[in-house]
Amino acid sequence: MCRARRSCSSTDAARRGLTLLELMLALTVSTILIGSLATLASVTRQTSEFSEGQTAAVQHARVAFERLNRFLSEAYATETYPGVVVVDETVGSYRYCDTVVIWRPANGTPANASGPPLVRELVIICPDPADPRRLVEITAPADTRTIQLNEASLNTTSGRSLIAGIKSASSSVKTPLTSLLRTASTSSGGNSNLRAAIRFECELHPTAAELTAYRNGTLAWSDIAWPQGTFSSSCGLRQVWLRGELQLMNESYNTDGSASAAAVPIPFLGSGALYYSVPK
Repeated sequence: MCRARRSCSSTDAARRGLTLLELMLALTVSTILIGSLATLASVTRQTSEFSEGQTAAVQHARVAFERLNRFLSEAYATETYPGVVVVDETVGSYRYCDTVVIWRPANGTPANASGPPLVRELVIICPDPADPRRLVEITAPADTRTIQLNEASLNTTSGRSLIAGIKSASSSVKTPLTSLLRTASTSSGGNSNLRAAIRFECELHPTAAELTAYRNGTLAWSDIAWPQGTFSSSCGLRQVWLRGELQLMNESYNTDGSASAAAVPIPFLGSGALYYSVPK
């Protein structure tokens, strides 16, 4: 009997030990499963947020370029005033071409058919002077001053100052296009000199120099580099080709205006053209 009791006690103890081991294994497996599910949920959430950020950036870029192309298609131009001018700024040894000025009369008909345009007829696309993260279009509907809308006049100290004054004027109207522009500091001193990562380039075909050479009698009409060779005995086709690049962020900025370390900039490229005839 004593042996039988001892044998039963040993069996019960073994069973209890086995049950405890099974519980520990079950708890370990449950912990692993819960951790895996939590990780999977976190990854799914981050992936969803990243995808939403990408989608938002793509939509913002599409709206900005479609708006710009619409202004190009509605622009007015003459030989002297080609309708589109990119205004640059040099900081140190770097050139920033982040402002494009378009001659676009509100009703399609300019006040001066042969120019110069009025400031109120201009649309300026540029980063907001008050916040470089914002891309805006600026108009000055009450400004009746005339402006020499060509590169030779605007890319000068006085020309840049005039455009800067229109941008910052309290009477100017700003329409936001996106608030996702990537910014970077122009110096190593931090975020005090932030600039937007956006660039425009404009080419004229034929160039102003070619048309001037023809008017001066040093270049033949047929020797001008007309786009696709499109010209006649009375007029020729001129192309104003505008190209742009903007980098948008798919995450929000820090409170100081800088992008977080995890933010990913996305580059977008676009272009558009304005065509008009130049009389011989």
